[in-house]
Amino acid sequence: MQFDLFSLHPDIFESFLGESLIARAISKEIIKVNRHNFREFGIGNYKAVDDRPFGGGSGMVLRPEPIYQSLIQANLVSELFNPPVDLKTHKRLEPQNHIFESKYKADQIKRKSATIMLTPRGYPLTQQISEWLASDFDQIGILCGRYEGFDARVSEMVDMEISLGDFVLNGGEVAAMALMESVSRLLPDFITKETSVLHDSFSSRLNDYSELEEFIIGKTKFQALNNSSKPISNSQTKPLFNQRLWLEYIAPKIEHPHYTRPEIFENLQVPDILLSGDHKKIDTWRRSGWRGE
Repeated sequence: MQFDLFSLHPDIFESFLGESLIARAISKEIIKVNRHNFREFGIGNYKAVDDRPFGGGSGMVLRPEPIYQSLIQANLVSELFNPPVDLKTHKRLEPQNHIFESKYKADQIKRKSATIMLTPRGYPLTQQISEWLASDFDQIGILCGRYEGFDARVSEMVDMEISLGDFVLNGGEVAAMALMESVSRLLPDFITKETSVLHDSFSSRLNDYSELEEFIIGKTKFQALNNSSKPISNSQTKPLFNQRLWLEYIAPKIEHPHYTRPEIFENLQVPDILLSGDHKKIDTWRRSGWRGE
């Protein structure tokens, strides 16, 4: 498994990658880790990666161009990214996790890589998501935000948006470590006794000790069950990302989308209302209008 970590502070990962089971997995080539710095593709002489939010407000927003170039270099731009031919106002509300999952499971996406943006608006990370990532993918790109977060158009470039929960961190690096560890420990040979992770809390095989079934029910019954044509249930057939639940339970709790320079990126334009200078309308949009309410 290869992890590509995208960050403004890649050195934060130094200790994490050099200790314990992660370090051993790297030395045994079970996992490989590449670190990328957005600032390599910063704008101008000062390599700027952020700018003021359109519509006013505090904080800075990560620009889309350095992130886009970083993903291009690593060949991790989402296959779902389809810039419009003509100029179009960016309006997409929800993460596209559910679209990526359905297309991937329908074999409409052939590659074995996934690009994940860590953000409070993402779908909450679950053990089942980690199991899917560990079993189905060979490469995972993880984008770590800073400041007020990513320009909303960055969401078009990634396959999925993931959150650790209903709280905010200074940046995505700590969340990236958690995601990386939750996936890595499920890989073959990462933990010496692999069966020890099969029945962990929240796992799809919780308390399902089928590998011991011969001893639990007896050899004769075990052989009879093994020879039957009864289909094996697959917990992964249930969708991992429910768009309706995201709109109902997550969208009302998260901050409005942020946009910064440039006004037009890959034919996606910042919403006109943020460029209007009308602070009353901007305030109304930020409170609920961005959700179409």
